[in-house]
Amino acid sequence: MALQQQLTEQGFAIVPNRLDSGQLATLHQLLAQPPDHKPVPGIRGLLDKYPPLRQWVNSPAIRELVEPILGPDAAIIRSVFFNKSPAANWQVAWHQDLAIAAKAQHEVAGFSGWSCKETIPHVQPPIAILQTLLTVRIHLDAADDSNGALWVVPGSHTLGRLPAQQAASVAKARGKQLCAVQAGDVMLFRPLLLHASKKAVSDGQRRVIHLEFSATPLPEPLVWAEWGI
Repeated sequence: MALQQQLTEQGFAIVPNRLDSGQLATLHQLLAQPPDHKPVPGIRGLLDKYPPLRQWVNSPAIRELVEPILGPDAAIIRSVFFNKSPAANWQVAWHQDLAIAAKAQHEVAGFSGWSCKETIPHVQPPIAILQTLLTVRIHLDAADDSNGALWVVPGSHTLGRLPAQQAASVAKARGKQLCAVQAGDVMLFRPLLLHASKKAVSDGQRRVIHLEFSATPLPEPLVWAEWGI
């Protein structure tokens, strides 16, 4: 199935072997030293903290996946690094990614539920905006159910915004799929896709560069948190 067709019908797609061993080694080296020399499970505003990563996440290996879907104006609007390991282990219940990151808080019709995560303002936008976004996950390690690979509910991105208390029952009714990947694979998905992950039970790491893309500015005076990076 073609990539765009799979995203339209299933809400996600996995592209194997997108990064080679040399590219992976470079990314491992760039991310080896955490900010402030303190190991953390996640880093928000990743590209601001690791500027050399910008050339990698905007490389042809990534742009050639994103542009056919969002067009040439697609830009990164949020970047996060996740590192699930025995030292930093967690599970995530079934959910949709309903919040976006903004540079500053402004009250605009249709935007609600403002919060702050690591000093970055977040808000829930109208569903029409969420439907235009694309998430790209660059996998730096192999992942399966033993170290917290994502589970997804294929096609659930077409159900609109779901009440949080219904997420688990929808997943049970529609069926779930494990997104096992190899290091160097890239996963794309729509934010409204139901997804979850379990705690890791193995000794390895599960490092992921999580990028969100949009091709459209937010309504003024709102601005995407990382627009133009």
